Formats: sequence, C-alpha cells, structure tokens
Amino acid sequence: MLDVCLLGTGGMQPLPHRRLSAVLVRMGGSLVLLDCGEGTQVAVRERAWGLRNLSTILLTHMHADHVLGLPGLLLTLAHAGKEADEPITIYGPEPLLSVLQGLLVVAPYLTYPVHPVVLSGGETFTPPGAPGMQVRCLRLDHDVPCLAYSLAVPRAPRFDPDRARALHIPVAEWRRLQQGHSVIIDGREIPPSAVLGPPRPGVRLVLATDTVSTPELTAFVHDGGQGADLLITDAMYPDEEAKPKRWEAQHLTFAEAATLARDGQAKRLWLTHFGPALSDPVAHLDKATALFPATVVGYDGMTEVLSFENDS
Repeated sequence: MLDVCLLGTGGMQPLPHRRLSAVLVRMGGSLVLLDCGEGTQVAVRERAWGLRNLSTILLTHMHADHVLGLPGLLLTLAHAGKEADEPITIYGPEPLLSVLQGLLVVAPYLTYPVHPVVLSGGETFTPPGAPGMQVRCLRLDHDVPCLAYSLAVPRAPRFDPDRARALHIPVAEWRRLQQGHSVIIDGREIPPSAVLGPPRPGVRLVLATDTVSTPELTAFVHDGGQGADLLITDAMYPDEEAKPKRWEAQHLTFAEAATLARDGQAKRLWLTHFGPALSDPVAHLDKATALFPATVVGYDGMTEVLSFENDS
C-alpha cells in the first residue's frame, strides 16, 4: 500500500495558491520524496507523516523549480532531530553532484549524512529505509538530463494454510514458504508453489514530468501490460496553442498527458506541473478526459491511497 500526496503542482515559479513540484510517498513508516521545489519543507510538515522518517529523495532533474527546496528541507530535518545514523540518500541525474555541492553551501552543518547517487536512466533499486519498494527510472527527452520514476510494491501470492496442513508442514515453516523458499519435511522437499496461489498484482506509481511524449515513456508506463495504478505527469500547457513560439516546448499538453495514460494502460491520471499562465487548469480538464476519462486536475495537498486489489 502506498499513500501518495501532491505537495506542489506548479512549474517554473511558485504562486500564492500553488507550490512548486514535489510528491510525497509513504509506505508503512517510510517516506520517499520525489522532487523538492521551493516551499517543500512547509508542505511536508503539513502532512504530519513523520518528518524524520524521510530517508530517500528522488530528483527528476536539476532545474530550479525541482530542487531549490532542498537546503531548507535538509535543515528542517536536522532541526527535527535527525541523527548521524539516519542518513538521507538523494538520487538524480547529473549535474546532481555539483548542484548539491552548491546548495549545501547554505546548509553546511547537518546532523546526519547526505549520500548522493547519480542515475543515468535504466537503473532499478530499493531505496534505503523502504524495504519492499522497487524503484525504476527512465531517461526522458528534456533540455537537461531528466528521469521518470516508477515506484512499485510487489505482492506475494496468497498462502493456502489448508494445503500446508494437508502436507503436514509445521506452522514454523510457513513463513519460509511465503517468502519463496523451499522447505524439507521428513525428507521431502516442498516448493513454495505447493502452498502458494497464482501471482497477484502489486501497486505501482509512475511520475513523469518535464518531458515530451516518446514511445519509450509510453512503454515505461505500460510495463508489459501492468500499467500504473496512478500516473502523475506534466501538463504545463492546456493545448498546442498555449505552447510558446519562441523556443521548443519540452512539456506536455493535457491531451498529450491523457494519451500517455491511455496508451500506457494507467488506471488513473493526475495532471500537475502547471505553467504560471495556467490560472484555472480545471477549465481545460475536458481536453484530457475526452481521451482518458480517469483524469483529474492535481492540486496542492491532493492525497490518495493506492491499495492492493481485493481478491478474497
């Protein structure tokens, strides 16, 4: 199960009613933050999800509206009592190292270590402090290195206690079978498949911001047919007419975001990263729902729980 909160939905510059890009994810007692625009520290505190439980930050790219909240957030964590045995790991594409070095000039004395990890796209890893979560990333098409992230929590097959009893498996061995290990009982090797049901879908969140549409991104969302329980994606422009003419627009329209969700077989779509000129995103929602009805316009503080499907 994942709790997901849109902390900020603005792009380029903060507005009085719209903070900059950040998404907070909670799994059990663990927190993972995706992007950290200005004001993120305030939004995180408003959630009251346990500030010190934040151990991982995933940065999509090094543009100011996605990273300038880092010094304040890191100092806030220090003031909250985070200690030397509670490190923060910050993942992101280059120039992650030089950006962190510069930002930490104004936050030089932290009470805990900060571990940067440079990603290039294509990596899969389990974030520190969040066992059971699998993170994948994809290189996006933007004017600086930029990543999309997938956060997935797999689900174990259902354990059948009646089958276990019929095979005379002691209860003390059930946990090993549930974890996917064979056990030896009276000289018999019993595989997990003897007491486990078919595979069950887990839950999956995908964040893709500051990009144009590409076949690779659609395939990343699609993930071989699994899709995403929730896709959060860039929607800076309501339509093609709103794109700037002075330079190549490297952001999505509402329709492009909806097409990505539809073709990637997402279940739900949250639009975010609205441009400052887009004062009323809801007025343009039909441009997305015409292509993907399960679309909503994101707002600061929007929260949803992604749960396993009930197959009992």
